[in-house]
Amino acid sequence: MNNLNLRWELGKVSTDAFHRAVLKNEFEKLKEATPNVYSHRRSQLSFAISSLALDPTGQFLLSTSEDGSVALWALDEQYVDDKICNKRVRLAKGESREQGPSRPSKTHIVARPGMQGKRPRFRTYIGAPPPPLPVEHHAFAVTSVKWYTQDNGLFFTGSNDEKVKLWDTNSFQVVHSLDIAHRVSQLDTRDDLIAIASEDSHPRLVDLKSMSAAITLGVRHSGMKFGINTAKFSTGSHPMLATGDEDGNARVWDLRMGNKALCDLTEPDTLAKAHAKSCNDLCWNPTGGSEIVTTGNDGKCKVWSLEQGKSKLLLQLGSTDLMRNRFKRRTSHYLMWHGPYVFWNSDYGEVLAFQAHDGKLWNTFEYPLVNTKTTKTPRFQSMALQTSLSNTIGMRMFLGTDHIHGQVLEYRT
Repeated sequence: MNNLNLRWELGKVSTDAFHRAVLKNEFEKLKEATPNVYSHRRSQLSFAISSLALDPTGQFLLSTSEDGSVALWALDEQYVDDKICNKRVRLAKGESREQGPSRPSKTHIVARPGMQGKRPRFRTYIGAPPPPLPVEHHAFAVTSVKWYTQDNGLFFTGSNDEKVKLWDTNSFQVVHSLDIAHRVSQLDTRDDLIAIASEDSHPRLVDLKSMSAAITLGVRHSGMKFGINTAKFSTGSHPMLATGDEDGNARVWDLRMGNKALCDLTEPDTLAKAHAKSCNDLCWNPTGGSEIVTTGNDGKCKVWSLEQGKSKLLLQLGSTDLMRNRFKRRTSHYLMWHGPYVFWNSDYGEVLAFQAHDGKLWNTFEYPLVNTKTTKTPRFQSMALQTSLSNTIGMRMFLGTDHIHGQVLEYRT
């Protein structure tokens, strides 16, 4: 790496090539890392870590659980036994399921400086008086958590209690609640939009400027009869949304053209749908390209590209294995794409990392904790990867385990 760094400084290697080489070197180090283990909450019972999300700065981590709780972690916040560690700084417990429905908050979101000259720890500030009754936390499992893309002052959670909630990070309180009327499968964010995948047959968009959940995609599409498992925004300059449903369909929506359906991902010769069974996760090329990777209950993981409004199947990652992805809604974190690798959270209890360009297996992250509680196979429930190389720590990956252990694992280089 020293030789490569010298060549880059002399202008013999481009900045993009240098960054790719450094990123690949960090991934190689990640293969040999031994995980640090953290408890989401102190409890005699263990609950699955249902979702993880790193903030835009890479300094804070959100973890959620199937008991409805949400935790905020400050990374590299403390020393324990002369070792730098993460620290859980906030925890919001789930509400009792016997309580009545919550009253919606009347607050709205504005960006302001801290009060009385005090600078808040997180950038966005909820500038409205508290509601007459506090908005409750989630009563059932939180299935998805996402940060506001503009800064870390807001984040969003979706749950099996059919609610999407907006949180103020500084107070760690819910400031607005949206009733979706269907169990939420997955959330994604882009600018001021939130995409909601739920058991409803149509994906929804929430515009933070108007706080409306009335933007429903595909209302004129008569063929949409199955619940939406996944919805992800594109990362490029052209705003698009890709969705996958319980019948195996994967569809791309053009948000610049009246939110109309651009195309379905179909096999080139037979025009068969993306997956023979439920499509339960997908993700876009993080570099802003038009490539999409999808997975479904047919045991396949496919890479697609969009060309002039039409889909093209590029390759399949690994071999077909029906047992590798056999649960429709086990997790909202089946896939994660960073750099040259696609990470696939397998139902075998391992995370497989494939090379995106040729589909070959690069590495397998085995479940590292010893299972003495049950004969069931322990599995990873959630994933998050911090690839910012501007910090002094380097790359790190977080994996949340299921209810057998209920732990957050951190792999760091």
